[in-house]
Amino acid sequence: MNKKSFNPRTLAGAVLVTVCCFTISGCSKKTSDEHILAARQFSQAGDLQAAVIEYKSAVQKAPDDPQARFELAKTYLESKDYAAAEKEFNRALELGYAAAEVIPYLSRSYHETDSELALADIDHNDSNLTSVERAEVSYYKLEALVSLEKKEAAKALLSDIADIDTTSAYKGLALALGSILDEDYEGALARVNEVHKQAPLNKDVLLQQARLNWFLKNTDDAITAYDNYLDVAPDDAETKFIFSAILVETKRFKQALPLVDDLLQYNENNPLLNQFKGLIEVSENQYQKALTHFEKAILNNNSDQLSRLMAGFSAYQLKDFATATQHLSMVATALPSSHPALRMLADSLLQQGENEEASVVLDMVDGEVDNDVLLFSKAGYQLLQSGNVVGAQKMVNKTVPLATSAQELTRLGVLQLSLNDAAGLVNLEAAVEKAPELSTGQQTLANAYLATRQFDKALDTATKWQQAEPKSALPWLTIAKIHLAQKQLDQAEQAISEAEKFTENNLQVQLQKVALEMAREQSDKALEALNTALQIDPLNQTSLALLYVIHSQLQTQQKATDYIQNVIKENPDSAVPKVVLARIYLGEQKFKQGLDVLAKVDAENDAPTIYWDTKGRLLLANKQFSQAEDHYQKWLAQQPTNKAATMSLAMLLDMQGQFRAGEELISAFLEKNPDVQAEVVKAYFHAMLREPEKAEKILSKLSPEARNIPFVKGIDARLQIAKQDYESALPNALAAYQAMPNVRGLALAMLSYDNTGQTEKGFALLKEFVDENPDNNQALLMYAERLIARDVTKSISVYETIIQAQPGNAIALNNLAFLEFEQGLLDKAEAHARQAMKIAPTSVDIVDTLGQILIAKGQMKNAKSAYDTVIADDIQSDEIYLNYVELLLKMDMKELASRRITEREFTSTQSQERLAQLQSTFSL
Repeated sequence: MNKKSFNPRTLAGAVLVTVCCFTISGCSKKTSDEHILAARQFSQAGDLQAAVIEYKSAVQKAPDDPQARFELAKTYLESKDYAAAEKEFNRALELGYAAAEVIPYLSRSYHETDSELALADIDHNDSNLTSVERAEVSYYKLEALVSLEKKEAAKALLSDIADIDTTSAYKGLALALGSILDEDYEGALARVNEVHKQAPLNKDVLLQQARLNWFLKNTDDAITAYDNYLDVAPDDAETKFIFSAILVETKRFKQALPLVDDLLQYNENNPLLNQFKGLIEVSENQYQKALTHFEKAILNNNSDQLSRLMAGFSAYQLKDFATATQHLSMVATALPSSHPALRMLADSLLQQGENEEASVVLDMVDGEVDNDVLLFSKAGYQLLQSGNVVGAQKMVNKTVPLATSAQELTRLGVLQLSLNDAAGLVNLEAAVEKAPELSTGQQTLANAYLATRQFDKALDTATKWQQAEPKSALPWLTIAKIHLAQKQLDQAEQAISEAEKFTENNLQVQLQKVALEMAREQSDKALEALNTALQIDPLNQTSLALLYVIHSQLQTQQKATDYIQNVIKENPDSAVPKVVLARIYLGEQKFKQGLDVLAKVDAENDAPTIYWDTKGRLLLANKQFSQAEDHYQKWLAQQPTNKAATMSLAMLLDMQGQFRAGEELISAFLEKNPDVQAEVVKAYFHAMLREPEKAEKILSKLSPEARNIPFVKGIDARLQIAKQDYESALPNALAAYQAMPNVRGLALAMLSYDNTGQTEKGFALLKEFVDENPDNNQALLMYAERLIARDVTKSISVYETIIQAQPGNAIALNNLAFLEFEQGLLDKAEAHARQAMKIAPTSVDIVDTLGQILIAKGQMKNAKSAYDTVIADDIQSDEIYLNYVELLLKMDMKELASRRITEREFTSTQSQERLAQLQSTFSL
């Protein structure tokens, strides 16, 4: 058996447990007095919970015993259960317990529960109260009156307190409250400080001292006083909360941390506590934890902008740009233009490629912070890359007055040059002048001179750059490019050799060699250099494209194709070789093979722009117009301002006759990308929509050179035809047609010829087009129609040719049936008319053709049945309507014929004459 050492605490604990067990087991047999006695023993032992149980048992046995109520209330007060204490003290008073004993405790309970109305009514002048008790009760009552803004009563009470003969701290506190009533806060603090010397541990003194110091902005003294207060009143959660807020506000985060953690144990979802915790964690760079607490604060209080702001800041520090955007966008409109959060939001949007949204945010930024130049220029680049020239120009305008350093001027200059702004060259020159040692500026300026063909300046800049960085290959490569551009091949070769001294296996060096040998027309040597380049990077798009070009020069194109196909097998996940091969197939007019290759490219996963362009061209070349339209729509969904996609889709909409949709598409593009070509296309759509004023407004802004472009002349021709100025329209229409021979241009030229009395020239132009484009069914339809008046037999032959190529062409079938009807070929005519009617069963013209054929064959009932399918519709043609009426009369259905006649008003002279003839013939 193990021996146990003697431990007084263990012994005391055992005794208490024994007593407790005895008490509980014998509960039902004890009297009220015995319960009170046991309660006092527990209270003396410090077990207030057990004491409360015993007192409550005593009250249960003797509910009218004021002593039990009073002692229970005191135990509640000691346990800091102030509401329960207040209740029991009041019951003790009601049962006759001495007021002088109850009132001091009751006033303290009221004070702790903020029961100001009750305190205001308490009797502070009970004759049995001691001076000390009266001072404390009066102070609490005075506090309540001040809080209730009962100033007169408060001042009267102050007079009473002044007469109390005591040195109690509460008298001093009361007099300090008097100074507060007089708005003498400095005097009030002086009084409280004096009282503090007398009672340094009195919590009411410490609390009043803390509040006054904070009000008077004595921050350090306030914090010391609050800290001392919580030492003597550690369970005052309300004051602990206020003190936490003060510490966070004054950025004393380490001191606030234990208080906030303690409070969070009891209320983990409190929005302000979570906000405090988040701010503390931000100060410690614990952004992930901070974000969690800020989002919990937001979840419990959606209107808290500080938590939103700090959540966005924390997410931004974590590079979680989507979350940063989510939070910062909620408060952006409430922030001043100088607030850094606007810059964080703009950068977050830029990081996600949301360039348009970033531009809107940056419009709110005042541009006074050093980093704004970088932010504006970054936004400008990304807006330009996405095709938003207008937005990019806005960013340039915001950057210009801010850019001062060499780096800033370089970024600005490049952006300006990208926008075709000559000021960019000036800024690059200024950047190099400010920091000649900056290689980025030298390189950019040299390339800018080269792009603008200022070769001497380009070479001078590149040479200075090479002298500043004598061991770098890059300036030598730039020098080589300059010499190549001027066909100075020996100098270019020397520069390339110098570059090789400072780098190994450099792709750019090898590509320069390829360019040099191609310039010398040495295809074999170019191929040798290119093979080295492909060993360095087998997936380089430029290298793969050059491979095909060089093999084409050597007339060994298939070798290039085979090589690229092998690269695709070895790199199945790469889009680059597939797109290059598809581009080759496009050039070789192997459209289906090109589309088969691109079908293996994942378009949803950041496919390059060249993929979109190549596939669109292949679909158009393969006459897959519906698929092409879907493709361009998808392209524009990813790159809304891409010019190639916009123009291609506009062309498709034009082909479909969707002129309004085309105009809206171009207008949306022009909002962000001013472009003369797009403006001209917009004018074209306005012309097709018969909106001449809008079209002419656009054309009037064009230069004389632009007005002379054949496409623009075609628009002018349409506007002139709308004015019936056919003489002026004819040369413009011919110029447009000759530059781009297509059916629409052909029709325009023919219309101009017809209206200037030159029909035969129009017909000759049509025949020439048909001879050169024998498979163009639109032109064949025009040709067959023109042949009717010249050669019916040949017209029939042309219609038959069209139907062989397009069995579903209802117009050709109907026209052929009508010609056969006129030639007496009734069976053929009926077959073709019925075939047309299957395709377009509601076409009035087709039904009329069939009806006339059936009438000629004596099949009156069948003819009427055909007419009945469409006659209820609003028939525009009087001639067809009268054909139907004549059929009814021939069938001796005069009543129905008469009713049909009365249902329609015939306005043309020709119709009225025919109607009169029918009425006369059939005696109507």
